[in-house]
Amino acid sequence: MKDWYLRQSPRDRIIVLVVGFLAVVGSAYAFVWQPLQEGLATREQNVINQQRDLQYMVDGAARIKASGGSTSSNARTSDKAPYLLIDEMIRKGGLTPPQRVEPTSGGTGARVTFNEVGFDKLVQVIAELELYGMSISTINISRKGTGTVSARFTMEKG
Repeated sequence: MKDWYLRQSPRDRIIVLVVGFLAVVGSAYAFVWQPLQEGLATREQNVINQQRDLQYMVDGAARIKASGGSTSSNARTSDKAPYLLIDEMIRKGGLTPPQRVEPTSGGTGARVTFNEVGFDKLVQVIAELELYGMSISTINISRKGTGTVSARFTMEKG
């Protein structure tokens, strides 16, 4: 290869050197610099996404604390039987009437069955009932349609 290079004219030697230099620079760019830049851009985007998710969680925590969250200072009392309280809160929450609300043995809770109910409203009613000292002992939820579920749950006065 050296003999071939030395046999070339000075002008051709310069062209070979320039092409060789450009090949080395192009290869370095393609195999070193470009992957490093893409990796850096990906990591920067990951950091931005994680910061956005963190801010969303911090905002959510602040909203929960502002709305009363799970603090006992917002605890409410009721002298109604648990199944009556549950039925009242379901109506107050604007849910479609359940297929069944029946007291549990011992009268400390109730079993509720919905064939189809809005999930968001159901969760709000359950959260409201928890303020009265009720807690879910069993729950079974199945998706029905967009935003609706069938639900069976048992709540007990705790």
